[in-house]
Amino acid sequence: MSSGMVYFVGAGPGDVDLITIKGKRALQQADVVIFDRLINPFLLTDIKDDAKLIYCGKQPCKHTLRQEDIQREILIHARKGKTVVRLKGGDPAVFGRVGEEAELLAEHQIDYEIIPGITAGIAATMYSGVPITHRKHSKSFAVVTGHGSRDDGTPNINWNHLAKGVETIVFYMGIKHLKTITTELMKNGKAKETAVLVVQWGTYSKQRTVDGSLATIANKVEQANITNPAIIIVGDVVKLREKLAWFDNRVLSGKSFLIPSKEDTNKELVTSLKKHGADVFEHNLLTERDPLPEEIFEQLKLVSSKRQQLILLSPRSVFTFLKALGEQGLDLRKIHSSILSKDEAVQSVLQMVGIQSRLVDDVLLHQPMLVGGDLEIENVRVDGAQTAKELILSFSKVAQKDSEAFNRLLDEQHVNTLLFTTRKDVSQFLKFLELTNSSKEKVVEQVTIFCIGKEASLLLEENNIPVDRYIETANVTELIEDYQEVAVLAKES
Repeated sequence: MSSGMVYFVGAGPGDVDLITIKGKRALQQADVVIFDRLINPFLLTDIKDDAKLIYCGKQPCKHTLRQEDIQREILIHARKGKTVVRLKGGDPAVFGRVGEEAELLAEHQIDYEIIPGITAGIAATMYSGVPITHRKHSKSFAVVTGHGSRDDGTPNINWNHLAKGVETIVFYMGIKHLKTITTELMKNGKAKETAVLVVQWGTYSKQRTVDGSLATIANKVEQANITNPAIIIVGDVVKLREKLAWFDNRVLSGKSFLIPSKEDTNKELVTSLKKHGADVFEHNLLTERDPLPEEIFEQLKLVSSKRQQLILLSPRSVFTFLKALGEQGLDLRKIHSSILSKDEAVQSVLQMVGIQSRLVDDVLLHQPMLVGGDLEIENVRVDGAQTAKELILSFSKVAQKDSEAFNRLLDEQHVNTLLFTTRKDVSQFLKFLELTNSSKEKVVEQVTIFCIGKEASLLLEENNIPVDRYIETANVTELIEDYQEVAVLAKES
């Protein structure tokens, strides 16, 4: 068997929009994705439903996979002819050990490509309002690891050359050794007044910054309880932050919303939330699979053998229904049942394919059959159709990548608000929890539940999910005012 292809992809520092187009394209065609802790989990929703996921996240003092094991995994799947993406936070060549991993592939004559990413030292500094170079303040910069090969874990650096030879220094993952870093720089010639900025979770809405000087920053960071992932920026260019800060001072900074659907009707809402500083992750948590041919054939025979009312529940169900008829060799012209539309959207699609239909609300129902996906049928509310038969055209399922992304977004605290914009959102979310055996109570504990519209709110309450915040319509101004009011109350208490 011919060997596969390996892509080393830089995922960027956190903001999902900072991955390159080329990197995203590689991710979408991957058969296997081997990913780090520092990638934004939402990027996993972009991969194929059947792609294999391998987590190799590294945390201080706790490695899920050793470097040797990671390299072995890459090699195993590439040898099977798979397309493998090794997804790394930031840029794979900036303290990402891509050289070691690519070297192994070269030795085994396996094709690979390295796709650069935006590194935190560039992006997080600018998101905090600090350009890493500036004509008046910084004509050179160095990128340095904040931990190293000495027995005590401190970086093994020529401090004298670093302190005197470069104007701006960016340290990666150096919080644990911040006291050592500042002390060594001052001992080797950097003035104690030299400005320092620490940026945690750079480019996420939850980005936090602490500024000070070489003499004060270690104590300030300890008091603020800043931990990795964070970068440390040393140099006079940091003083520009006071004038250029643009990202982490917006009204919804620190807020992150997960909308469990992706609809065109939410575009304006999502754009406005992002504009005001929030992270917004919108994604359909469920995918669909067609029923087995024998299952649907038995149901379709019932449709063609007797006269009844067929209620099409969604635009998608129109096409799925016609496709199923064709695949089973049935002729729509020989079906004597009347076709009804759940709403005007369905009616419009039926007209496009040459079928005239009446709206279900305008018809007295008798012997109705609901036609659509399992989730649509489960949540439909049609007067007079309580005892309707069902023609299920598709079943809901959860892809591993969507379950993985959802759990990591919550567990790693990238999301603090679940935003339901429609009743359908709630239905999908409840089905997702059911199919993944997820604890509803655990999810509710981790996030704030925000709801738009009475229909969605009622369904949440029916399922014992408390609504923390509720507004009638998708009014971002009202949402912002609500958050501000909560913030004031919290401060006063």
